[in-house]
Amino acid sequence: MEYTIIRVYRVVASSQYEATDRLMEAFEKGVQRDYYVKDIVKGPPDAPAAVARPMSWWALARRQILGR
Repeated sequence: MEYTIIRVYRVVASSQYEATDRLMEAFEKGVQRDYYVKDIVKGPPDAPAAVARPMSWWALARRQILGR
């Protein structure tokens, strides 16, 4: 499986070029953690998001009898 990991940084600047320069300067000085906000991890688009727990036989029988 292949995952995409995105690191989000927030930089205050008046233009995109200035923001890029400030972030690159932070990386050179080793203080990029001051601008760090969060990580985003995305799985493959064709993989199921979550695996549902199988229903117990008692819950299944109750659902069929009561119609819920």
